[in-house]
Amino acid sequence: MFGLVGKKLEHSFSVEIHNLFGNDKYNLYETENIEDFIRSNNFKGINVTLPYKTEIIPYLDKLDDLAKETMSVNTIIKKSDKLIGYNTDYYGLKETIGYYRIKVKNKNILILGNGSVSRTVSKLMKDLGTKKIVKLARKIKSDSDDLLANFENYLNYEIIINTTPVGMYPNNNDDLLIELNKFEKVECLIDLIYNPIRTKLILEAEKLNIKAVNGLYMLVMQAKKAHELFLNKEIPLNMANKVYRKIFSHHLNYVFIGLPLSGKTKYAKIIGEILQKTTKDTDDLIEAKYNASIPDIFIANGEKVFRTYEYSVVEDIYKEHSLAISTGGGLIEKQANMELLKQNGIIIYLNRNPEVIAKKKIYGRPLLKQPSDILDLAKRRGPIYSKYADIVIDISQDTNTHVNEIKEKVDEYISR
Repeated sequence: MFGLVGKKLEHSFSVEIHNLFGNDKYNLYETENIEDFIRSNNFKGINVTLPYKTEIIPYLDKLDDLAKETMSVNTIIKKSDKLIGYNTDYYGLKETIGYYRIKVKNKNILILGNGSVSRTVSKLMKDLGTKKIVKLARKIKSDSDDLLANFENYLNYEIIINTTPVGMYPNNNDDLLIELNKFEKVECLIDLIYNPIRTKLILEAEKLNIKAVNGLYMLVMQAKKAHELFLNKEIPLNMANKVYRKIFSHHLNYVFIGLPLSGKTKYAKIIGEILQKTTKDTDDLIEAKYNASIPDIFIANGEKVFRTYEYSVVEDIYKEHSLAISTGGGLIEKQANMELLKQNGIIIYLNRNPEVIAKKKIYGRPLLKQPSDILDLAKRRGPIYSKYADIVIDISQDTNTHVNEIKEKVDEYISR
């Protein structure tokens, strides 16, 4: 018996990761009582997540040195009927720092949260030679802690690491703990949350051109180390990196934006079939949800009401994973739509020459009454498409060329 134990696990990617490492006996185990779980289950190896990383320690027979120092356990193995606790989060974060080339030596580190994970982060930062470490939390537990309300006292800190679950699925839209725009010297933000792929905190960092890293690589690397302990079998780093890229690509939504008739529906369907993603079209979702065609909605209610319907269907799907989403041409004009879709999606702008589109026969498009209308839309919306795009595909060649270009650019995005 192998698996992950925690209180709520609907956000977890761990089964997929361990399956890809070759462990097909790995499962999720939710429990409200960690003592009962430990006493009543016979397992060879188990991972532990929130809120039990410290709570589980009294039920173990031995701790490795890291677990003992941090008082945080996320991996347990059974040897000769003895339960031994390990901290593989340390390894996972250390590998993340190296993979993303984050310079922490002699830097001031601000850690959000002071729970079990924060102790692991603090230990690693000290080992890597950081200058100063402060933890911000709602309650002070040690001399290195301060209250979150006092974050403005640390605006000169260069690295910020979030160890709290604030912003984690299903509470994607929790309020931010700090005002990131006030940190003029921050060089990198690390948010240990991996679901959603881009938390509100990460999206805020990206807006400010701050390097931002989520917790997915750490998750895969700590799982690598746990798997090695479970089965006493080493996993090469290049294999673990392939697993990381595969998990990232699988869970990532491909969100297509662009002018009407730029090919969003076509490319969403093609990419969906190739990558085995569920295809969704926001216009189709609106028609199904409100039992009316798009032209009829415009005639009966006008564009303003239509945009509220559009936002409603975006709210319905943005927390999902592994989608290929075709959007309406004007969806980008509401910033809230894009902020939601970016959480789990890579935004792909299909940039097609509006003059080419204007030569087509256009049916059922309420905002396109004559060819010049598409030129007006392009002038207004073009800068907005560019603003939100993670990658841009200039639609000027054959379909296969553009499909390959999309795949290559997304691979680059994942591997950066």
